[in-house]
Amino acid sequence: MLCNLCSTDGNNELVVWNPCTGQTRNIKPRTLYNYEDKYAIGYSRCSSSGHSYKILRYWYYENDQKEWIAVCKIYDLSYDSWRVHDSLPLDHSIYFSGMSLKGDTYWVAADDETPLFLMKFDFTAERLVRIHLPFHSIGSGDIETLSVVKDEKLSVLQINERSRVMRIWVSNKIDDDEAKDFSWRSYLVLEMDSAEFHLPSVESFLLNEENKVAVCCGSRHTGDGDRTIVYIVGEDMYEQVYEDTTKPYHRNVPAVLTYLPSLVLIQPKSHKRRRLSDT
Repeated sequence: MLCNLCSTDGNNELVVWNPCTGQTRNIKPRTLYNYEDKYAIGYSRCSSSGHSYKILRYWYYENDQKEWIAVCKIYDLSYDSWRVHDSLPLDHSIYFSGMSLKGDTYWVAADDETPLFLMKFDFTAERLVRIHLPFHSIGSGDIETLSVVKDEKLSVLQINERSRVMRIWVSNKIDDDEAKDFSWRSYLVLEMDSAEFHLPSVESFLLNEENKVAVCCGSRHTGDGDRTIVYIVGEDMYEQVYEDTTKPYHRNVPAVLTYLPSLVLIQPKSHKRRRLSDT
């Protein structure tokens, strides 16, 4: 399932969508949605009736004392209810959109003490878990982004702006055993010859482990804005396969997505709401 914030007639709406079945469901807010909010969709695995889907939403606001305050809420699709989750340590910054795997969501994050790490939101325990990355620091202009491999593993891509080197790592297979150690292996190292071509930015990518190639989606700066491009990289290869010819729109963020088709029905709104406080 996908969770997306849409804007219609000046109003922001949160929509859950299953592309396989075509089902959609609008999620009504208690507090108006904003494009600066962070969202994630996942499911709890402890439900006796199967997966219980939830949405995580959090944002920051400045109070009268000029302090930035974090607010976190969780929406349960089974009960059609929002509730406040006030025990999450939201003292980190999130880079790019999250990746969903096995019901949980992962982001590349950073805080004042750790330059870069992987942040996981466990929808079953409703808690944040920190996971190490195969690299620990970034330079100005460096690029990092996540992807999912066959709904089994995570992959992370880094481009070092100074050395013009693209590196891709792949995690071990992720399952429901939280005690299992999380590890990374180096998958692909690609040195770019800047004299031959300019290395574009990467907003998202898909990895083919068997053929050792990655399909990357990014943007190239032009005189009238950034244009979406798609290219394929592998060992000793680089091939651009697409460039957008339309005039770019400032809110567009190019993306290629991995999607596992599912016939799971979006849960209908319950007639009986759970009595939850939302202050």
